[in-house]
Amino acid sequence: MLEGKMKKLLAVLVILLTFIGCSKTHEGVVSEEEMSKTAVKTGIKLNDGKIEMLGYYTEPRKPRHGEPFKFVSFWRFKEQIPEGYQLFFHFESEDGEERFTADHEFLDGKVKELALGKIIKDVTTIDKLPLTFDTDTMFIRGGFFKDKDRLVPEEKFNDGKNRINIGSIKITKPNILKKQMEVYVIAGNSRSQTKIDGLLDESYWLNSSKDNKFWLSDGSELSPVKTTVMTVMDHKYLYIGFIANDEDIYAGLKNNDDPIYDHDDVVEIFIDPTGTATPYYEIQVSAAGVKFDSKFSGGRRKNRDDSWDSGIVYGISLNGTLNEPADKDHNWTAEIAIPWKSIVKEPPKDGDRWKVFFHRINRHTNSKKAQKGDFSSWTPPYSGDLHNIKYMGDLVFVYEEIL
Repeated sequence: MLEGKMKKLLAVLVILLTFIGCSKTHEGVVSEEEMSKTAVKTGIKLNDGKIEMLGYYTEPRKPRHGEPFKFVSFWRFKEQIPEGYQLFFHFESEDGEERFTADHEFLDGKVKELALGKIIKDVTTIDKLPLTFDTDTMFIRGGFFKDKDRLVPEEKFNDGKNRINIGSIKITKPNILKKQMEVYVIAGNSRSQTKIDGLLDESYWLNSSKDNKFWLSDGSELSPVKTTVMTVMDHKYLYIGFIANDEDIYAGLKNNDDPIYDHDDVVEIFIDPTGTATPYYEIQVSAAGVKFDSKFSGGRRKNRDDSWDSGIVYGISLNGTLNEPADKDHNWTAEIAIPWKSIVKEPPKDGDRWKVFFHRINRHTNSKKAQKGDFSSWTPPYSGDLHNIKYMGDLVFVYEEIL
């Protein structure tokens, strides 16, 4: 009799243990109903069917450029993820030219033994949808990787690179700033007044194209430090003028081709006459009247040639005191004449367009900490690298005379 009761008790214990094993749960485990309310269904299998991606969605539903978002994915596992493998996602334009990525341990590594057979929700947080992500539809590819290896998806979802084609999400339209500036011709009877002294007091500068809206180099907002750039031309030169508001004018280096870009208050001009970066030119002038110039060919920062001489004629004028932090300065101005012959065989024709950047670097005396607006641009490079030439603006040459 006792033996029979013991057998029944053991049977109940086995059933309970089995039930507990089947109902194993942990962070991320969700119900079918919870997933169904939110997710786009996929049913993608990889690693010989041992891993299945069931669905996904984003928070918010329509991610916005420049703002964070979450990519939420649902999975089911027949066995544990192979040791060392992490989840990855590539967010791309349809042609793959635009891309940003995110990868992390599944469930951020918080769970070492996954509940097999259960639906598990993973959340990937993206700090910011890049402002420069130049599309309004985001295609998601992903999977699991370890070093250079990826778990293989089933063939119909494999993009050929062992990434699963997950789906696409509508996002906001990009708002990449694209500027242009017209360059007019100095009228014949005004050319006699030309004097490259940095004062910018000739009448044609008053009538020239100009822009005083410089942006932080990451493109997030207008710079609080005001800079104005203006352009004109004649048969010999392309003229660029800058007015740089500055309460503390600083420039310590003294020799041409010193690395003034790392130390001093400077204005910078990047010119790409063909739009191919083969070649493009960099010209800088500091508040102390020191110049730096260099030539690149074949792409961004490629084949740098500091031996190239721009042959510029330039002048600097200070409305303040150089390297004297005790007083309050107002601004400094630069007037730069770039000989056509130093960059092209013939001057541009009416209607021609060149790619250009105008940058401003604002330094401080007494090793003051960098401040917002220290790196600003007429059209932003959307990067800490001012050579991000993909985002150059346009100079448009207009053969109309101004006095």
